[in-house]
Amino acid sequence: MPDYDLTRLGTRAFEQLVVALARRDIGSGVQVFGDGRDGGREATFEGTINWSSTAAGGANRLDCWSGYTVLQAKFHVKPGPTPRDNAVWLQAQIKNEIDGWIEAAQEHTRSRLPDYLIFVTNVDLSAVAKVGGIDKVTQAVRKRLAENDTIRSGLRIKDFAIWHGDQLRSMLDANQEVRYAFPALLTAGDVLAKLAPDWVSLGTFDAQDPLREQLLHAIKDDRWIRLSQSGGPGEAKLWLDDIAIDLPATIDGPDGDLTVRAVQRVLELGDMVLRQRQPDRIKRSNVVLVGGPGQGKSTLSQLIAQAYRVALLTGAKPGPSVQEVIDGTRSALGRLGLSVPGNRRWPTRIDLAKYAEELASGAEVSLLRWISTRLSERTDRDISPSALRGWLRAWPWALILDGLDEVPSVAARRLIYSKIDDLLTSAEDLDADLLVVVTTRPTGYDERFPSDRFEHLQLQRLPSDEAAAFAQQITDRRFTDDDEMRIKVAARMRDAARDPVTIRLMETPLQVTIMSFIVEKFPTLPPDRFTLFDMYYRTMFDREVAKDIPIARFLSQHRTQIDRLHEHVGLVLQAASETADGAEATISPHELHDIALRRLLDRGFTPAEAETHAGALVEAATHRLVLLGPRDNGVGFDIRTLQELMAARAIGEGDDAVVISRLRLIAHHPHWRNTWLLAAGELLLRSERFEKRILDLLKQLDSDPHRLNARYPTAPALAADVLDDNLAAKRPRFERGLIERLLSALDRPPVVDVPHLATTLLRIASSDTYRRLVYDRIISAASAGAARRAASALVLEEMAMEVPPHDARLTSMLNAYRALAVSEAEATAVGVWQGMSTRSFPLPGSDGIDGSEAHFRVLGDVTLSHVPEADTVLLPAYIEGLVEPVGLSDTDLEVLRSGLATLSDSRFHLSGPPPGTAIPVALLSGPAELLVQALQNEDVAASLDLALSALPSTHWTIEAMLGATFKPSQNRQPVGPALLLAVAEDHTADNYYVD
Repeated sequence: MPDYDLTRLGTRAFEQLVVALARRDIGSGVQVFGDGRDGGREATFEGTINWSSTAAGGANRLDCWSGYTVLQAKFHVKPGPTPRDNAVWLQAQIKNEIDGWIEAAQEHTRSRLPDYLIFVTNVDLSAVAKVGGIDKVTQAVRKRLAENDTIRSGLRIKDFAIWHGDQLRSMLDANQEVRYAFPALLTAGDVLAKLAPDWVSLGTFDAQDPLREQLLHAIKDDRWIRLSQSGGPGEAKLWLDDIAIDLPATIDGPDGDLTVRAVQRVLELGDMVLRQRQPDRIKRSNVVLVGGPGQGKSTLSQLIAQAYRVALLTGAKPGPSVQEVIDGTRSALGRLGLSVPGNRRWPTRIDLAKYAEELASGAEVSLLRWISTRLSERTDRDISPSALRGWLRAWPWALILDGLDEVPSVAARRLIYSKIDDLLTSAEDLDADLLVVVTTRPTGYDERFPSDRFEHLQLQRLPSDEAAAFAQQITDRRFTDDDEMRIKVAARMRDAARDPVTIRLMETPLQVTIMSFIVEKFPTLPPDRFTLFDMYYRTMFDREVAKDIPIARFLSQHRTQIDRLHEHVGLVLQAASETADGAEATISPHELHDIALRRLLDRGFTPAEAETHAGALVEAATHRLVLLGPRDNGVGFDIRTLQELMAARAIGEGDDAVVISRLRLIAHHPHWRNTWLLAAGELLLRSERFEKRILDLLKQLDSDPHRLNARYPTAPALAADVLDDNLAAKRPRFERGLIERLLSALDRPPVVDVPHLATTLLRIASSDTYRRLVYDRIISAASAGAARRAASALVLEEMAMEVPPHDARLTSMLNAYRALAVSEAEATAVGVWQGMSTRSFPLPGSDGIDGSEAHFRVLGDVTLSHVPEADTVLLPAYIEGLVEPVGLSDTDLEVLRSGLATLSDSRFHLSGPPPGTAIPVALLSGPAELLVQALQNEDVAASLDLALSALPSTHWTIEAMLGATFKPSQNRQPVGPALLLAVAEDHTADNYYVD
């Protein structure tokens, strides 16, 4: 009998194994595990078990059970060194379980008591007669079941069985197809048997296996933290295993948000068997990691991939350099309280920006083909997509798709969604054990992956104590050989962690790291994020100027030119990365040299001097400051936030009116949001007069008739971002103005950004200064019509989901909700819209979101019975009917009709007496570009705006469904070319922006 290592399975996979074996051995009537009273899990069987015909009983057991049987799994993560240790542990576990049944019998807390019990464990027990573990545990169980309190409770167990480790192994021998479903129990021979004969080496992980070669390269590549390439830690290297942390995150769910650790959650999910034909299948078997700039999404994805690589290479005897990475990763996982994954998934990380560039070129490249091409490039053998498909069928995968937010165009992201959906469909057809992890920023994440297939992990800010601990890690690593500096920097970082202003700048791993660079030189810390990153850049510059090297003098003398070079490149690359084929935007070394040369010529240098100095400028930018580094196709910024910083500095050059006009141009586009905030930070630092100018901009921003004016505003979300960026600290008048802009979101139906707005409002309302202002504004909607009541109710619901169940703040929210006096029909509309719009959008080609249930309510109850198809109204036809009486010409009406075609399957129904409350039934849409184009026609936009204004307030969901469809696409319309043109036109002839 092979010695299958059952401890590799993990708790959840072990439970899945027990169900699968029980169904094979006892019968298909075994019901899937369900949560038990004690948090354990159980399966049940109703009927007759003839033990002589089972692998668990065999010829030596002739009895039969007839009745209600309960199976209980008892998994020991680290079995004891001896059978006796395991027997003691199992005996205690079973006693606790029986005690639970006794209590349930006494208090009548279970609907049915078992006739028979089967305890299943992964531990090994000694078979020595009378004194061995099997007999000892059996005797103890019989004794407990026969005791008086057991009998008096009403618990009558007719018989029981114990399936221990050795017995499970014999059952696996008899049911090999079950074993094949659990990769922790597979051998190389199993994999080879499943793969084509001409690929006998694939999956063996020996010297001939190209997958081993890929693992060896990847585990070394992903040890490197790219931040170190910016020159931050001097000559020292920052390794992932030196500074890895696991970040707090929340999971969206039917019972509110659950706080977890991001990597731990992914690895726990990955330890389960995710084949969709598994009896106890996991419905949400994939993960989206959602985090803001610098929150460490990519670093977390690296750590997840490294954990799986270590699992696969354990025992493979790699070379010393790879073994060093393996040991370091093991140590890092242990420090974080994580184990090496038991389910040895094959990990592959995909840069979605690069994949999007390939798709944008017109190539129809599936994800499998893309992966096979990348593998073939890294090994000395060609791996075909068909071979990879066989490998997907045979072995579990962890597919990590990094950087969805760096795919900026709507069309490109839809292609990405489609390709991911294609792969998931193929994986289901192959019954593959596939875990997909996607990383993205929240801003602009509009076409969400469906919540019934993906868990969304929202990365949270680092708690202050964890930020301080991470700062200590960074400091210890950077100053290993300098005790004096380590102590000094550590003390300054502790001071920063205690300051209520600067702690807001230590809420992401990137911010903490950059802060450590700054406090090394400056004891006084920056008050906002622009200053933080700008000071980082200046710190790196000053570090190089202070070095005793030949180029230091040149750096000092040409600082302005070097600054402008970075700003120009940052603006150009930020504009280029707005499009699908430039998500990983670069410029060629020749273009970089030309930019520097033109700058010097414009400044009056002779051609010979300019040519000489241009080379030195490029050398300084790419080899000394190294913010600009080599990429596949040229030169680019290794840290995206620094690209955005330089673009922001470029936008801020000019007189006030010019700069504000540029901010207005990019304000709606999520790709430019971080740049907008950094530019605003610079302006506010420059002069107090920009407080009023920015507030005026926010007041006027949503007045574009082509955007239907203020019907779907952007200003409230921008105001929330400015507040979250700490730009209003110590500016009370500016802060109140921003809060007023944020609260103006309650004046319109809730369309987009509602969770984000609610999170910021929750933070504001948690302070004594603004609590009354926030809740009074929310409650004032009680007499302001159904649309405003809906906006306030939904914001309250989202706020409630952000706090723990017994948080005192819930009382204020509940009181405000009651004061709104939301009717039953209104509550239904809000609940359905919440589940439909703020949590998920359908993948292309999916069946969409059914609005018949609301899953996320906290404060209000929602019930909605099934709506017959005949009672639903198609949204496009209804909107067209609203516009027709306005007097739009036939030609313009046809333009609008073609745009509304994207909503052809979206529908709602009217509940209650006329005019009724509009309840969404389905929100299904294709590409919204035609609708966006239709609104560029002034007559069409004005007529639609007028028609929507005539809607009854109780029909606000009609307006919301329309906005949720086209606003994300409209916001994504490219603005980079117009911005570059405006900057070029606004600058004088001696400015380097003139090409």
